[in-house]
Amino acid sequence: MKWGWRSEADPPPPQGAVGVGAAAHGLLDAIERLDEAVRERLMLTANDDVLIVTGAAQSLPWSEGVAYVAPRDDAPALWLSTVERPDLPLDLLYRAIARRHPQSPLLLLREPAQIVPLHRALPATAALIAQIRSHWRG
Repeated sequence: MKWGWRSEADPPPPQGAVGVGAAAHGLLDAIERLDEAVRERLMLTANDDVLIVTGAAQSLPWSEGVAYVAPRDDAPALWLSTVERPDLPLDLLYRAIARRHPQSPLLLLREPAQIVPLHRALPATAALIAQIRSHWRG
């Protein structure tokens, strides 16, 4: 399946932030600096190169290179950047992706092209932050 991307005409409020590469490390630093009461309301998941934090818009940290993400009403289990979307009907795209990736919800990244499952997100505790740092150090 091939598709392009277009600007989001009506950007939704962010419900998450994603950092890739160096931006992921900066995002993790920003999360760690948050007041513990704010951090406890956030959820984190990561892979080798990507960090995703989800939560209320007012609790999300800013960091250089971070993109904000949110699900869409027409495909609630598909999270996308708040500023762009694929040029296909999102419900159909989600159903096609879900055939190969049954986890839900899923984040579809444009750059780098990745599908990241969000169902394993855990509370943003100091222990989880340390675990992610340890994983990244290899």
